[in-house]
Amino acid sequence: MGHQTPADVRAEVSRLPQGARSAAVHQKALNAAADLLVSGGLKAATVEAVSDVSGVSKVTLYRHWPSRQAIAAEAFGQLMREHLVVPRTDDPPADLVSYLVDIGAFYRGPLGVTFAELVGACANDPTTAAYFRTFFLDERRKGFATLVERCVESGYFRADADIDEVIDLFFGPLVYRTLVGHASVDDRAVNSIINHAIRGLRADPGPA
Repeated sequence: MGHQTPADVRAEVSRLPQGARSAAVHQKALNAAADLLVSGGLKAATVEAVSDVSGVSKVTLYRHWPSRQAIAAEAFGQLMREHLVVPRTDDPPADLVSYLVDIGAFYRGPLGVTFAELVGACANDPTTAAYFRTFFLDERRKGFATLVERCVESGYFRADADIDEVIDLFFGPLVYRTLVGHASVDDRAVNSIINHAIRGLRADPGPA
């Protein structure tokens, strides 16, 4: 299918067979892929294994996805959505910290290894990268953006804060540590990273 972009992926998804049966088959395969990722990581989520576990034929799988990495990327996005819910209380800064601490716990768990494997696959295959961005990264960034916007609206963060840059400021160190493994992503380290970032974003120069 050549090198794809997120726009290509969205266009491709819109062309998939519609209807309840097709949606059920798609979800059945995704559930199987998610189970395989949990039990054995990216290497376990082959097209053959997804077909065997789900009962969906390989021919059908290739109608829905261009590769096993594409299936895995969408399934991983589903896993993260199930494990991590963006909090919404009356305290936006507390919600932001709570969510980041949960993400740190996710990254240092077994699925953090799968995350690193998928990022590695993205580096070598633009199509995998497009699926990963569409079904995992874009959704995570959109959810976290709501937390940042609430912190800005409440006056906790500066009004001129650039949302995309703020997201990178918080997530960059966590992802880098997960991929390189040179430092911890335990709760103490995550809170330290959060506090350093918040100091530069506060509308009020008082303590974070």
